[in-house]
Amino acid sequence: MKTPVGFTARPGTVEDAAAAAELMNAFERAYLEEPDTVDAAEVAGWWARIELDRDSRFYFDSQGRLAGIAALYSRNEGRLDLDGYVLPEQAGNGLGGAMVDWLQEETTRRGVEIARTSAITADRAAARLLGDRGYRTIRHFYRMSIELDAPPPEPEWPEGFTVSTLQPDEEEVLHAVTEETFAEHWGHEHRPFAEWRQHSIDREWWDPSLVYLVREGDDVVAAEMSAIRFGSGWVNTVGTRKSWRGQGLGRALLLQAFGELYRRGERRIALAVDAGNESGATHLYESVGMRIAWQADVYEKHV
Repeated sequence: MKTPVGFTARPGTVEDAAAAAELMNAFERAYLEEPDTVDAAEVAGWWARIELDRDSRFYFDSQGRLAGIAALYSRNEGRLDLDGYVLPEQAGNGLGGAMVDWLQEETTRRGVEIARTSAITADRAAARLLGDRGYRTIRHFYRMSIELDAPPPEPEWPEGFTVSTLQPDEEEVLHAVTEETFAEHWGHEHRPFAEWRQHSIDREWWDPSLVYLVREGDDVVAAEMSAIRFGSGWVNTVGTRKSWRGQGLGRALLLQAFGELYRRGERRIALAVDAGNESGATHLYESVGMRIAWQADVYEKHV
């Protein structure tokens, strides 16, 4: 693989997580009015899914300063995904192109069919680069958020339903309900409990007192995982099992989380959602006062 003139490249290490987080934050501040904020622990958690020696490339300028980072993630659908960031002041120096070329080379070398990546819509240069390389847009995702200047409305639970925070012996129940409610979502990949636990529970931001289960009798019918993450309140997932949808449980769960996060001092609450979500999630989030803060686009190429 070629490295742009004036730069050197090497695989990343866990010790690079803090520098990588700083670069990611600088990138988002350059393009977004409401950027997320990540820290070293968050980045290291993402990297736990890959082999850094094989799946990462860090680019440094002639002064040894970190200028770009790229990581590859293998997916079950026979594809390879690129997560790449370039320091804003290094834009236009060929780093983005080198990352995309590396993605395509590795897709071919590993014998998979699909190369995929995403870009913030505001990053027009990335869209041009990917278009020139033969990638097409296949999906859009929104970051939605709400600013709370007063306590949110109390949730209204339909008759016969109860809500409680997650208890230690309920983690496998939470996993089962989450997998069921997201099974039909675009791009969802089933994770066995041990793998799901590693990436959802064994994380520094995990707080079971911000995780809720809804029951009708003995049946757990809906669940929500929230946290304080990315520099704000955060809704990781919220879902209702199919037979219990349309009764307002999702809305009630959101307001439950909003209220608790507000009590803990969080005024901004955000989440990520597939813009093409067939279950009407975007409308649900708008109904509780959330709005679209920014958009990212998914690009794909069959190689």
